[in-house]
Amino acid sequence: MIFPLKIKRNPWDALLDGRFNSAQPGRTLWRLFADQRGKVFGAVALFVIKQSPASLMPLAVGLIVDALTPVRDDSFRRILWIAGGYLLLLAQNPLLHTVFARMMSGLLRRMQFNLRSALVERLQQLALTFHEANQSSALQTKILRDVDAIDSLCRYLMLNGMNGLLVIVYVTVIALVTQPLLALYFLLTVPAGIALLKLFDRRFREQYQALRVETEQMNARVTEMLLMLPVTRAHGLEEQETRSVRSVFQRLRERGLQVDTLTELFASSSWFTFIVFQLACLVFSAWLVTHHKITVGEAVMFNTYFGMLIGAVQQTLGVFPALAQGRDAIRSIGEILEATQVENYDGKPSAPVPLQGEITFENVSFQYPSGREVALRDVSLRIAPGQTVAFVGESGAGKSTLVNLAIGFRPPSTGRVLLDGHDLRDLDLRTYRRQIGVVPQTTILFNGSLRENITYGLENVSDATLWQVLAEANLADFVRSLPQQLDTPLGESGTRLSGGQRQRLAIARALVRNPRVILLDEATSALDTESERLVQEALVRLTQGRTTLIVAHRFSTIRHAHRIVVLAGGKIVEVGTQAELMARNGHFARLANLQSLGSGEKSGFDKL
Repeated sequence: MIFPLKIKRNPWDALLDGRFNSAQPGRTLWRLFADQRGKVFGAVALFVIKQSPASLMPLAVGLIVDALTPVRDDSFRRILWIAGGYLLLLAQNPLLHTVFARMMSGLLRRMQFNLRSALVERLQQLALTFHEANQSSALQTKILRDVDAIDSLCRYLMLNGMNGLLVIVYVTVIALVTQPLLALYFLLTVPAGIALLKLFDRRFREQYQALRVETEQMNARVTEMLLMLPVTRAHGLEEQETRSVRSVFQRLRERGLQVDTLTELFASSSWFTFIVFQLACLVFSAWLVTHHKITVGEAVMFNTYFGMLIGAVQQTLGVFPALAQGRDAIRSIGEILEATQVENYDGKPSAPVPLQGEITFENVSFQYPSGREVALRDVSLRIAPGQTVAFVGESGAGKSTLVNLAIGFRPPSTGRVLLDGHDLRDLDLRTYRRQIGVVPQTTILFNGSLRENITYGLENVSDATLWQVLAEANLADFVRSLPQQLDTPLGESGTRLSGGQRQRLAIARALVRNPRVILLDEATSALDTESERLVQEALVRLTQGRTTLIVAHRFSTIRHAHRIVVLAGGKIVEVGTQAELMARNGHFARLANLQSLGSGEKSGFDKL
């Protein structure tokens, strides 16, 4: 019986259903606030009201100057009325500014949360082919730096950009009402700003894209350096490694210098242009006063407003570098959210619960997308429930590829992989993978407690269950010797454990899930004899009564296999028990003899 998996919709699903379009950054930016449109409009309204005192100050100054030129008996009373009205308008600012700031912070924090959540969810959905083609540090940069760049752009737009636009509207409206001729002059500053944008646009886009690429490469190189530290120190290559990493820093420094220089050139060019306009405005308004077209107060007001207009246009143009960086960040994030290698399970039924564990390969062939030679050729094999099958062969024979197909990490190029009679391509593979256990060649641990590493992804696992699992994994005595036992921190990547302890912990992680299917990828490689013995005993308990696929290089790991499948050149060349294959004196016997000679033993098969 198979059941559909119910998926709860999340606020960030809109970013995952094709609405994210990096080719339209403006529309995409607006979609980031799809679930908060009402709050956005509310924040804009609050901003307009709270900023009105700053925008109306020149008008108040102009009215006061006119009240004093000439001085009349009622001049001071008029000034008091003007000041009182302005004070009332000013009184709302502290409260409304605080409310606006909190509302804006809430909008941006939620946007960051939704965007990062969407990125993480999509990374979990993307096939291994995507992750193999992209460095993890570059993907990390997109989640951290690029989301921050979009957040910075939104802050610029909601503060500098909106303030600049508001001042431009205020100034234009007031000028049109009082002196249309000056309003037309004011509007000349807008085409000047657009011309500057056009002049710098392409260069900004190119420079910020190049800076992002250099930053991603730096992050990747630093991550690589940290991983390589033991090798670097072991070979005395500290100076060479330092020079190599410094060269990456140097490229980033030079690119950052180019971006900073371009930004400052843009800022100084806009400043020069608008100061010339302001000087011309001063002369023009003075000419209007001398010809009795406007009053002195109006001249003061217009020049003050024009100074504000210039500041507003410059403030608006100041958004442009952040806009270029944010636009490039949207394109960068689009490399994840718009990737096509998605494992899509919508509408697909769940895997049978519980699994019987029958796995069948029907005429399966597989070729990697990179165009390398075919990894598997017309493979047909049936693995019965509860059977242990080992895959052996030289490197590149197709062993790991076959196991990856069995997990569903990759679909076959031709043919089918069946699970209990169901094509893997027709199932929600998540429900299948929750019923399997994987013990990889290299155990991946995280910086948490031993308990957290074993129960990863599980809830409400009792201590009694854990101790039973640890006993079956030959790890109980070791854990009891630890100061905090189950709650002992393992350190980053579990560096406090030996290789054998790490492998037994991986076995415990598989056992606690009580899986129906087990996949072992050379689980005893590079272990000493005693560690290998403990791991082998744990593996016997792990595989008992469960369908087990073993990728083996050391033949001592397959002594309990029901069948051994020998691969060469992507094809199955032999299948049988250990005794049958040795009796044939074929491909398996040759590999076994070579391994026996390499180990220095007289006979390596008394272990099989």
